Amino acid sequence: MKHCHDCGLSIGDTATFCATCGALVPSAPPCLLCGRDAAAADDEGGLCGRCRCAIALFVARGADEPAVSIATSDATDGAGHATVANAIYSAVADAHTCPECAAADGRETAEPETAVAWAPNPRCTSPTGCRCLVFFEHERLDTGEEHEFVGFAAAHGLRVTAAAVAAFHADGRERRELVELHLSEAADLLREAATLERPAPERAAALYRNAVDALLACGESPLDERRVRRDLPMAFNRLTIVLKGLGRDTEALDEIDRAASWGILERADCGRKSDRDALRNRARRLRERAPAGAPA
Repeated sequence: MKHCHDCGLSIGDTATFCATCGALVPSAPPCLLCGRDAAAADDEGGLCGRCRCAIALFVARGADEPAVSIATSDATDGAGHATVANAIYSAVADAHTCPECAAADGRETAEPETAVAWAPNPRCTSPTGCRCLVFFEHERLDTGEEHEFVGFAAAHGLRVTAAAVAAFHADGRERRELVELHLSEAADLLREAATLERPAPERAAALYRNAVDALLACGESPLDERRVRRDLPMAFNRLTIVLKGLGRDTEALDEIDRAASWGILERADCGRKSDRDALRNRARRLRERAPAGAPA
């Protein structure tokens, strides 16, 4: 059963308009973001023209192009608009600052129309007059980020607004911070494991395995990260060397198969060729010496 994109009530699967509100049923799928207008037939992201124009407003332009201080996501006509994400009240904070202005210092709002009336402060009692300012933070999408933003906004049920773009950037920063945390953890684990291969091989194997897991936790596509591609083949190689030395051949072969499942052994941009070759040769030798009837 289909639903009207205007009033939300159910309509017949073959209906061309809503009998309740009279809205026409678009023949094309609804826009991925607003869900109301029909997606443009030639839009790869599945967006309507209005949402596509709204995104265009946020795309970074050349440094020599002007940007107005205040615009909304509806201001899609003309070039040179920047969209306000937030406005911050700033008082001078000196001996001439009155209590009213001092109390307002740091106030924030996502409504630029409200912020415009903040300064000069109409309630200022300073004999020198109000010297407060309002700073506007702008949000933009770098060229090429539109597709990623659409996926983020659709997944979180967001419309094309400055707040949505700000949330998109905040999410990106959080993901990058998490990746850095995993990379730092993996580097520490690899260094410690290398010192324990001879005196404490069991501990070394556990640390190498933890390092592999930390590297593979760097996002949904960890191999997109250069440092993951650099360190992962070495981590798998050292892990399987230690496991083989402990007589845990099945585990070593399982780890090599795990590396192969990520495409590491075949990718020339993953680590050193010597590590990839060592993993392939070790897998061949382990399979050759496996007992008859053991799984390949």
